[in-house]
Parts: sequence; C-alpha cells; structure tokens
Amino acid sequence: MHICLIMDNPETPQHPVISVALQALSARHTVRLLDIRTCSGTEAIALEKEQQPADLYLLKSHAPQALELAHSLEEDGRRVVNSWSSSRACQDRVLTTELMEAAHLPWPQTRAFPTLAEALSNPQALASVSWPLIIKSRYSHRGDLVDKLKDISQLQSLAANWSQEPVVFQEFIPGDGWDIKLWIIDRHVFAARRRTPLEAHASKEDFPIAENELPVAWRELALAIGRAFKMPLYGVDLLLTEKGPLIVDINAFPGFRGVPGASEALVELVERLLVTDQ
Repeated sequence: MHICLIMDNPETPQHPVISVALQALSARHTVRLLDIRTCSGTEAIALEKEQQPADLYLLKSHAPQALELAHSLEEDGRRVVNSWSSSRACQDRVLTTELMEAAHLPWPQTRAFPTLAEALSNPQALASVSWPLIIKSRYSHRGDLVDKLKDISQLQSLAANWSQEPVVFQEFIPGDGWDIKLWIIDRHVFAARRRTPLEAHASKEDFPIAENELPVAWRELALAIGRAFKMPLYGVDLLLTEKGPLIVDINAFPGFRGVPGASEALVELVERLLVTDQ
C-alpha cells in the first residue's frame, strides 16, 4: 500500500515518534514524504498530481497550503487523516467553539472579533468583558497570540504588535494550576500533567498519568471530542475547575513527543485505516 505524509517541517522525519512509525510502516508499505513548506496551495496540488496517488494521506501540517491540498485530495476521492474539515475546525477557534457547543462539550465562552483593533474600538464589547480574560488569535498558528490579561490597559498594550490580528476573547475559569494533556490515537488515550503555561516561568515537564489512573470521565470526554470532530489523531488540553473538567485547546495531529507507546499506536491506526479503505 502507498502512504503519503504531508508536512511543512523538515525535522518531521526525524521526530522521535514519527520517525519510528515511518520506519515501521516502510517495512511493509511504500511511504512518501511531501514537504509543502515552500509551496503555495496551487503548487502543492500540482506537485501531487505528478505523483502516484496514495492510498492514505497523513496530514501532519497546519499550514494553509496543506489544508488546501487536503481539500483538493478529498474532492478527488482520496482519504486524508485528519480530514480537511477536521483540521480546519481545530485551526479556527470559532469553528472549534461551534463544534464543541453543538456537541454539548465543556468549552469556555468565546467571542470573536475581526481584529484586535476593532475589539478595542467597540465600547459595548469592552463594557461586557469580565476580567481577567484569555485572548487568543482566532486562527491557531506558530507564534500565535495566547495570553491572560488582567485589565484593559494590558489589552491596549497588545495593539502595538497585534492590532490587525483576528482574535477571540475567552472567559477565564481558574484551574488547579495544572493542564491535563491528553493525546488520542484512535481508541488509545495517553495522559500527563503539566504546569499551566499561564504561570510565570512554568515548567514544560510532563508528569505521565498511568492508564489505570486515568479517570473514566476524562477518557470519555477525550473520545467524545474525536467523535464530534471526526478525527482519530488529536491532542486535548483539559483544566480541572470548580465547574468540572474544561477543554481549553484541541490540536489536530500533534507530535506525541514523549508519549510512551505512541509510535506503536500510530502504526496500528494506519494499518487499520489501510485495511478499511480497501
């Protein structure tokens, strides 16, 4: 069978999880890498049309041209994981909000603005803000805006660099100081604790949670997100709050770095998808 990995980072083939999975898959299948980093969407589509079509495309990129390529491949009847629509929904925090609310899953109240400048020029909107608040870029990307603000002056100070950035405001709901990191590959749910990045000088060290210590409610919540977004590969950030578990971020096809067993689970998923595609 023929597998194509769509990527935009030259380090992806050496990633400690991805590289092991690719090596295992290469022993039984043809595995091809498609680096779209320097391509436009149109160029990526044209480049792929010159190749033998793959039986399965793995979308390990959030770049706009990668999403454009994925959409084109799906229109041609090709299978992409995660799909264009699923990946797009994870990139656009407004679409994420709509899917989470439609599925009645715990997600912070979210309000979108075309730009930060327009939010600052809207007295009615600012009057309704509860402080502190979380501000994020509407579209998730490398180096995007994610911050906790305590008052209007901090919001105004962002305008120097972010005035034209599409943004969302999210309610701030205090947690216990920890993020619960959940990584899902098909029915496998891996978990760890990490100090919240909203704390100054927070450590990025993960403290794994054994499978037998993972609360059933967290596992079921993680899998429910996969059903709502129709994707088998994703990451979830969960906070433990006075109102119960709260999802604050969803990432399509994370790297699963440092997650024991992730490579094997990824290979198992790809093999299953190849069989079900036949």
